[in-house]
Order: sequence, then C-alpha cells, then structure tokens
Amino acid sequence: MLRNLNNLLFSNRLLILLTIVLRIFIHLDQQHTLHFNKDIPIEEIFGKNHLENCYELQAQLESDWESGIHNTLNYLLYQKNIANKRVTQMLRSKLDATKFIAKTSTKNILNILKNIKMPLKREILKMKFLTQAETTDFQFCPKQNIQEFVDMLTNESDFNELTIWFLLLTNVQLLLQPYLEKQKFPVPKTFGVCGLTLYEEYVGNTLQYFEYANFRIKLSIAKQLLDIAFKFTEGINGYHIYITDLTSDNLIYNTAHDKLYLIDLDTIYIVDGNNTKESEMIDYHDYIECNNDCFAFVPVRLCTNGLSDLNILSACVYLRENLRKDGTRGFLHPIPEQVMVKHTNLMELLDECVGGVIASNAASNFDLMSRFNAAAELSKLFTYIIKEW
Repeated sequence: MLRNLNNLLFSNRLLILLTIVLRIFIHLDQQHTLHFNKDIPIEEIFGKNHLENCYELQAQLESDWESGIHNTLNYLLYQKNIANKRVTQMLRSKLDATKFIAKTSTKNILNILKNIKMPLKREILKMKFLTQAETTDFQFCPKQNIQEFVDMLTNESDFNELTIWFLLLTNVQLLLQPYLEKQKFPVPKTFGVCGLTLYEEYVGNTLQYFEYANFRIKLSIAKQLLDIAFKFTEGINGYHIYITDLTSDNLIYNTAHDKLYLIDLDTIYIVDGNNTKESEMIDYHDYIECNNDCFAFVPVRLCTNGLSDLNILSACVYLRENLRKDGTRGFLHPIPEQVMVKHTNLMELLDECVGGVIASNAASNFDLMSRFNAAAELSKLFTYIIKEW
C-alpha cells in the first residue's frame, strides 16, 4: 500500500499535473489584468484615463490563493471561449486581505463591435439599442423615453454618455451596480470597473448554501428578500426595476452581517412608470405555469402599466414554491411544526402572495394590490417570529 502511494506521489504523471496547476496559478495572478484589455478598444469606449485608472486599481489586488480551485476551474473551462462566457476570479486586497470577485462578461460583445464602425458614435449606439430584439436580457420601456434615463445616469454616474450607450447594449450590470450601490440598494460594493470586468466585494455564499440552514436564518433571508422586491419595484425617480431571474444563484447572504444581496443585474426590465401607456394602472401578474424550471412573465404587461407586482410574485414563489409550483419545496420549507401551529396565518399569507387576486373579481384597486398587502404582512410576521425564535 505504502509502496503504491509513493509510486503515485513521485510518478511523472503527477509531477506533470502539479507543474501545470502551478503554472495556471502563476498565470492567474495576472489574469485579471488581461481580461479587460482583450479584443476590444478600451480607450475608445471608456475614455483616455480608463486604462491608467485600471492599472492603478489592479495594482492593489492579487489572486486569492485560498480560492485557487475556483480560479483554476474558471480558467480551464472558459479560457478558450472568452467571447461568449462569463469568467469569475477570486482576488484579495494587498492592503487588508479583503476578498473581491472579478467578473468578466463578454457575451455578444464582439458581434456588436464587428457591426459598428470606429470611431464609436453616440447616435449609432443609440439607434442600435432602440432597434435591438425584444428578447435581449436587458430591456427598457417605453424605449422612446430612454434618453431621459441616459441623461440621469450621465449626470449621476462615473461614465460619459457614449460609454453608457455601449454598456446598455453589452453589459448593463457594469453600469447599474455601482449606481445602485450609491443609491443604497442591496448590491455588493463595487471596487471598480475596468473595461468589461466588474470588481466587487466578496460578500458571502449563494442561497443554495442555506437550503438547510437554521430556520431563524431562513426567516431573516425571507424578510430581506421581500424588502428587496419592494425596493426594486419602487426603483429610482419613477423608474421601476423588475428582476426576471430571481434564483438562488443571484442571491448572496452574508452571515456575519446578516445581510442579503442581489447580484447579476443583467436580466432586468427598467420601466419608466410615468410614461407607460397605462401609467395609472397596476399590473397584477398571473402565476404562469412553466415546465422547464423557469419563471414566466409577460413583458408587454410590464411595459404597459405604471406599476407591476412581478417582483413580489417572484419573491413569494421562491419562498413558497419551486418553479414547478410544488408547494413543499420553496426556500422556507420545511417550516417547523411549532411555527405552523402558532402562526396559522403564515401559509395563508404565502398562498395569497403567490396566488394573488383575480383581477376580474377585484372590488377595487385596493384589492388589486392584495399581493403587495400580503407581502407587507408577511414581512411583519417574519420579523415577529424572528424575535421569538
């Protein structure tokens, strides 16, 4: 047995493997300095000072060797096809060992650049955005009102207008996450943006890690998820933000600070609620059956009404159901029996939040908003149960 172990440890095959892994680690120590400057005219898109600022930022970071497996797998899986992949790398600050994640997403960007002549022009980018397919990940509506939104971002973000149009077409998260963070939205802190790479603070694990957590922790997460749903629905300056991909992968919980974060803001709808066709109307969104583990919604309803309960619905579906409407597999399950006995209204409120009220049977607009009311009551109940747990 020992002889076989020694033979394995000192075999040429293992030495070669270790050499390859070591070289990958060494390569990854500088890999994050390369992603943002590959295949795209960075200076043309982001301005003359961008590269200099990026190098200053990256000089403060180094690879997080404790996360070497994560970095190595990402490099091995995605290095050959960076143009259509999202690459993530764990880093840490050289000053205080704070952990960061570098996210590079170049999905479709080369195809977009291939069809746009240099130098880039604001009018061309705007026209391309206005005429793009309705099936792209990020949508703004009504589209004819987007210039006001761009003007707001130009005045309040760190990007010029040309860069904003470019990011709206390619990777809206690079634009929105730093902006929303400044507006006190529950998103990770942005350390910086370099080309197509977002450097954000590492804040914890996805909700997949908390499927079997203590019920008090799950209640806190559930309460904060409803808060997120309300926060994004309210939006900013009349711009409602609807999350169309609310899954465990896109939610991060920090146990040390008891805080929930939303990540990956690239599949969202932003709706100018003051300028929709029916700006005074409220969209009650039906729970649509979807057989492929997906969350289905009707885009035209988001873009027609002044307000929608889509965020509330998706949050309550996540807590109460799974995506196939199995009421025993939501995030809150299993609910302890003593909680069910003492708080009999818990399941009733969850059912109401998922089911809502059929619009044709609603007696008033107040009834149309019953999903909002159920979510608000759920939030209060979660807070109460947490205190007594």
